[in-house]
Amino acid sequence: MVVREFRKPIKIILFVSSYVPLFIIMGLKLWNAGPMLIDVFPVPYVGLQVGLSYLTGSIFILCVIFSVLVYHIVAVHSDRATTQRPIDTYQKRNELLSTYLLVYVFVFAGLDFTKGLDLAIFVVFFFVLGVLQINSGHLHVNPMLGMRGYQVYELTSDDQVLLLISDGSLEEKIMSPESKPKSDARDKVEVVPLDHTTALAP
Repeated sequence: MVVREFRKPIKIILFVSSYVPLFIIMGLKLWNAGPMLIDVFPVPYVGLQVGLSYLTGSIFILCVIFSVLVYHIVAVHSDRATTQRPIDTYQKRNELLSTYLLVYVFVFAGLDFTKGLDLAIFVVFFFVLGVLQINSGHLHVNPMLGMRGYQVYELTSDDQVLLLISDGSLEEKIMSPESKPKSDARDKVEVVPLDHTTALAP
């Protein structure tokens, strides 16, 4: 299997994009921090005040950019040449998407991002988290891909365990051999290798 090693900028994009929902929440919490892009005004009959700070606007723009980039990266790799992998066993592992939600606890744990100390705590935690996840090879287990219908599977093939990111259900992509040669009568699936531990089933 040909392995393509992602360059560092691509790995950083994959990591940051997986926390776009977190940054959207942070942006909402900072809606009135600093200079205002849209001045605060009350919403009639609701009792809420609405506005938009430059900081929140900038965070939202960055979230859009990183979302577009991660979908572009996956689309580019989906168009690359595939290789067939025999299937020994497989199981759906969509619960891995929820592991990325652990960091969201910090948003709801009373951190005030307008305070220097709280912001420093979050930055240090996020930096350490980034180093660990970039080195772990789980960058493609991304909630933003889950929102687009991608599924996560754990595939065993020739005694190698792969994380398989499938654009939809894997069951629909399994190819059963028309004949059953003695050499290899296993089902197969076409994949695009992403790194040593992850492949994409476009």
